[in-house]
Amino acid sequence: MLEKILEDKEIAAIINNVNNIMIVNNCGCHGMGHITRVMNYVETILKGIGADEHTIELGKVAAYLHDIGAIMGKSGHAERSADFVNNYLTNLNISEEDKNLIVDAIRYHSNGSTTIIGAALTFADKIDMQKARMLRFKENNYFHDNIKHMLNVELDVNKEAIIVNIITDGLFDYYCLKDYTKMILKPMEMSKYLNRKCLFAIDGKIIDLYNIVVEEKSYSN
Repeated sequence: MLEKILEDKEIAAIINNVNNIMIVNNCGCHGMGHITRVMNYVETILKGIGADEHTIELGKVAAYLHDIGAIMGKSGHAERSADFVNNYLTNLNISEEDKNLIVDAIRYHSNGSTTIIGAALTFADKIDMQKARMLRFKENNYFHDNIKHMLNVELDVNKEAIIVNIITDGLFDYYCLKDYTKMILKPMEMSKYLNRKCLFAIDGKIIDLYNIVVEEKSYSN
């Protein structure tokens, strides 16, 4: 199923158009780069928690199609994406149960889903900071100036935790994440549905970003 969807040129064209629209409207990069990274993150998470190959495939399908409704703009895109995918998958040889799992994950990927596939998708989507590189900040350039020093985000999954390792060039100031706390909060929220803790690291060193960034921001407000 996944291979057939990946070969669909019309779907690929929509994703590329979504990217152009999102960049023009200052919503970050949501093209094939973002989609590929989210697919890889979902695969790493699901493999790491011991999901079977079929579940992993469903997760990757959801990841590939999760932003397709943004062709009409970011607002409400998760709902539109789910509706599109529900109709699209009806024409493929897929069971109703599998279709519902994919559609549910996509429909709730912005705020989070309690299913394993949905939780993995939301987790993966929120940690892709590469998409934020294209954002244009009118008032706060502190975040944008620092995000360029974030080179990559890697995942390591063990029996106890999903470790989000932020790879930098050594100049990244993680305090800038106080302006992008959903990168911290959503993965932490979703990790409980994946039966793991969520830990963060900067260049391999575990760091308590929640208390350092999120709690400090709440206190200062």
